[in-house]
Amino acid sequence: MTARARILIVDDERIKRSILEDELKAGGYEVAIAENPLQAEPKMAKATFDVIVTDLRMPGQDGLSFLRQVKQRQPDQQVIVMTAYGTVETAVEAMKLGAFDYLLKPFATEELLLKIDRLLQYRRLASENEALRQQLAVQGPSRIVGQSESIRQLLARIHMVAATDSTVLIDGESGTGKELVARMLHETSHRSQGPFVAVSCAALPKELIESELFGHESGAFTGASRQRIGRFELAHGGTLFLDEVDDIPMEVQVKLLRALQERTFDRVGGEGTVQFNVRVVAATKRPIAPLVEEGRFREDLYYRLAVVPLHIPPLRERREDIRCLVEFFLQRLATRLNRESLSVTPEALRKLQEYSWPGNVRQLEHMLEQMAALNPGGILDVPDLPPTVLSCQQSGIVSLSLEGRSRVDLSKVMEETEASLLQWAIQKCGGNLNQAAAVLGIARSTLQYKAAKHLELPKEHMS
Repeated sequence: MTARARILIVDDERIKRSILEDELKAGGYEVAIAENPLQAEPKMAKATFDVIVTDLRMPGQDGLSFLRQVKQRQPDQQVIVMTAYGTVETAVEAMKLGAFDYLLKPFATEELLLKIDRLLQYRRLASENEALRQQLAVQGPSRIVGQSESIRQLLARIHMVAATDSTVLIDGESGTGKELVARMLHETSHRSQGPFVAVSCAALPKELIESELFGHESGAFTGASRQRIGRFELAHGGTLFLDEVDDIPMEVQVKLLRALQERTFDRVGGEGTVQFNVRVVAATKRPIAPLVEEGRFREDLYYRLAVVPLHIPPLRERREDIRCLVEFFLQRLATRLNRESLSVTPEALRKLQEYSWPGNVRQLEHMLEQMAALNPGGILDVPDLPPTVLSCQQSGIVSLSLEGRSRVDLSKVMEETEASLLQWAIQKCGGNLNQAAAVLGIARSTLQYKAAKHLELPKEHMS
C-alpha cells in the first residue's frame, strides 16, 4: 500500500463500529466513524474518503438512501455496503445504484480488508489505464529515425540506460524528439508494462504545478472541491516524464528534490506521506548549468536529475538523417492520407537538406504533411516547398551541408557563417544596429566590431 487510504465507517452498532475502526487502523488505514448518515455528512464535507463502508439498515436515513445521495453528489466515490443475510435483495439493489461490493453480516474483518485492497487496486489500475489511453491517443509508436553517428551513439546510450532505474535528463532544442527518447527509454525497460505519464511543466500555471505533480486533498485551496491524484501516483510502477523541467518554480523545486531523494511526497494540503515507485525522466529545452549559475535552478536538484544526461542534436547538425526522415514520414503520411504512395524529387530533397530547420524534426514532419495535403499527385517537388525553405538562400543565412565532404576548413566556414548572420540581422532590422544586436543576442559594440571585420557597411552604421 503506497498511501494511507482514508476509510469512513457508517454504522449504528457501536461495538461493531469500534472493532472495525481498531482493526482497520491496525491495517494501516486512516479511519473516521459515524453513527448514521447525518453524522457522516460533516465529515464528508471536510475530507475526501477513498472508501465509505456503510450499513444498509440504520434508524433515520437508511443506507440505500444514503448511497443514492452519495452517488448523486460524487459519482466516483467508492462505497462498500454491509447487510444482514435476510436483506441480500437490498444489497443487490445497492450494487445497481453503484456500490462497489457488499458484505454479509457477520463477517471477519479480514474479508473487509481484502475487499478494500481489491477496490484500491482497481482504482489505481483504472487511473493508469486512463493515463495510458490518453497518451496513446496522441502518440504513435516510439521510433527514433536516423543513421548519423550522433543518433547511433544516442540509441546505444538509450539501450544501456533503459536497463536501469537511474534518473535521466534529456536536453535538446524544441522539436528534436525529447518525448520520443523518453518513451523509448520506458518501452525498452522493465517498466514497459507500467504507465508512461508525461507532463509539460511549461504548460501548467505556476500555482498549479505542485498540485499536478503531487496531487491535493479536498479543501487544500480555493477550488479544490475533491481529492486529486497527482502525476507521481498515476505513474506508479512506470515512468514519469517531466518535460521542460527548467520551467519549474524554485519553491516547487524544493519539493521535487525531496521526492527524488526520499521516494515519498505529501499531497498539497495532506498530512500523510505517500510512497511511490517511479522512474523519472526529465527534459529541458536549454542547458540548465547557466540557470544554476544565475540562481534560477537548484544545483542539488540539477545533479539529482542529471544522473544520466542524454543530448539530442538539432536537425541542422545531422543533415545526413534528413533523407531517411523524409522517407519515414512520407510512408506514414501515405497511410494516414489514404494515398497509394508519396515521394519527393531529388531537387526538393536537396533544398530540404540545405534548410536550417529551426523547428527541427517536428517542423520537418509538419511541413511534409502540409506539402502532401496540398499535392494530389503524390510526387512532392520544389514548387510544393513553402516560402520559408525556398527563400532560405536568399535570406543571407548560410546553410551548411556536410554530406559528401571529406574535409572542411572550419575557420573559413565559421567566418562565412558569422558574416552571413551579421548581414541577415542588419538587413532584417533595416540597418538599425541596436535592434540587430538584440536579434543576435550580443552587445552593439560587439556587433560593430564584427561588422567592421566581416562586412562593408556605410560609415553611418559604424557610430
